[in-house]
Amino acid sequence: MRLLLDTHVFLWHLNGSKALPADLRAAIQDPANAVFLSPVSIWEPSVPG
Repeated sequence: MRLLLDTHVFLWHLNGSKALPADLRAAIQDPANAVFLSPVSIWEPSVPG
């Protein structure tokens, strides 16, 4: 399966947040899945709020 993570999901995954459902965490960690991140996710957290 191919997974495209949005910025929130990517950051929650990096931080081990409990906000990320266990089934999604498992899907991200499953080596059978290809996980992608949009290039915009690198820029998005640096945008002034």
